[in-house]
Amino acid sequence: MTTAFTSRASIIKSTLEPFYKKAFSSFRFLTVISFSSGSIINNLDLAFSSTSIPNGAQIGNVLVRAASNITVFNVDTTSISVDGTQVSSGVSHKISLITASFLVMLSWLLSSQQ
Repeated sequence: MTTAFTSRASIIKSTLEPFYKKAFSSFRFLTVISFSSGSIINNLDLAFSSTSIPNGAQIGNVLVRAASNITVFNVDTTSISVDGTQVSSGVSHKISLITASFLVMLSWLLSSQQ
């Protein structure tokens, strides 16, 4: 892993985990899997205990609600999908018992550009 990946992954993890911990008692941790270039697309895995796993819409909606409170990067709430299902479509999607993967379109907000 590069220093840039590690740094960006750390920012995403420390920013998003508190929202999921608050929303789901079964939430365990978030792992950044990869980034894509252009507008930054982040692939993440969320781990939950097997006793209570939220559905894809619930997972995505946490990020949609949190977006306005996130200041270190922008979240494109129209580009959030969980396990390949667009959250804004309102379609419930079954997720694995261990992890829920979701794609988040993020554009970095640089304080020097504000």
